[in-house]
Amino acid sequence: MGEVELSRSRLKIAMRTLRSDRGVSLVVVIMLMVIILTITAAGMFFSGIDLRVSANYKAGTQAFYAADAGVSDGFARVGLNPITIPRTTLATPSGELTYCGGPLQLTDNCNAPQPSKLYSINSASGYNVVQGTGYNQAGYAFYQYQINVTGLGPLASAREVEAQVEYGPVPR
Repeated sequence: MGEVELSRSRLKIAMRTLRSDRGVSLVVVIMLMVIILTITAAGMFFSGIDLRVSANYKAGTQAFYAADAGVSDGFARVGLNPITIPRTTLATPSGELTYCGGPLQLTDNCNAPQPSKLYSINSASGYNVVQGTGYNQAGYAFYQYQINVTGLGPLASAREVEAQVEYGPVPR
């Protein structure tokens, strides 16, 4: 009988230990820590993505403005003959930006720049260059060019800008 009594008393002690609230706070604290760490890790992950997105946006914007500078350069060179916009490197505080005539290229060089094309020649007979002067019976011509420029920026970003430029009036 002594062993049975001892076994019953151990069972009662074990049952009382299982029913007590001791240790519950440790489990709750561990669960809260897991939740907080998960939220923190997700926040850090998404903020890293936002930083990459904004860096890509900045690089794309810089490439666009490099292409825009190329269009301005092409516009300044427009004349009676089609032109080729050269490869030009722009020195900027954040590094180098490049523009070159031609199709979009994802490399750092412009192997075969595409010349600007003479798109059309539009005639206007009797066009008056300046009010009251410059009248020409044969008419005048307006040369319309298509300028394609690729801007290359940091992070291998590239933007292509195409512009239509009209040069004239030129006496016929």
